[in-house]
Amino acid sequence: MKKIFLMALSLLFVGTINAKVADKEAKDGVEAVDLGLSVKWANMNVGATKDSGFGTYFAWGEIKPKNYYSWNTYLWSQGDSNFLIRYTASDKKTQLMPNDDAARANLGGEWRMPTADECEELIDPDNCDWEWTTKDGVNGYKVTGKKTGNSIFLPITGFRFYGDVQFRALRGVYWTSTVYTGNLNKAWCLEFDFENIDIDFGKLSSNRFSGRCIRAVK
Repeated sequence: MKKIFLMALSLLFVGTINAKVADKEAKDGVEAVDLGLSVKWANMNVGATKDSGFGTYFAWGEIKPKNYYSWNTYLWSQGDSNFLIRYTASDKKTQLMPNDDAARANLGGEWRMPTADECEELIDPDNCDWEWTTKDGVNGYKVTGKKTGNSIFLPITGFRFYGDVQFRALRGVYWTSTVYTGNLNKAWCLEFDFENIDIDFGKLSSNRFSGRCIRAVK
């Protein structure tokens, strides 16, 4: 009888540890969704509390939000687009380092920002169906993996430019972790509206100092 009691207590202890690990993996309700791609996509934006939430706006390569987005406030410049101090032609870094990744910093674990190639994989019509829809009164896309049938919702977010949020009702704008080597002031973005879905570096301002939302992968 004593052995059975100790075994039950042991199983309860292990279950408690596993529950804590699961809680850590699903921080603030963030879960990994298998769309049948090379990475799993988060079910909500970094900083959001539900999948229709905009979440937090970050400058590219910064891990904390702020009130004003400009070259003067950008961490990796000296107040001017001509004086970048990281991810430059000198250091030849084209992908964000883990310490500069807002998804990794805010979600922990194996979460990170997607690369431009991973976003290309997401928008490939052979991989996913994109359906324009509304959720909780917010416009955006339901993205469904063709292999798994699982879905995520990507809301229209706009972006932060100087002190304002622009295009929130018109366009979804999400950072990738990949700098645009044709102009190191910019980085690749996932951008969409109700007509077009693309990976771009400048239909809107994709200057690295601007604040954009992030959908993490792992």
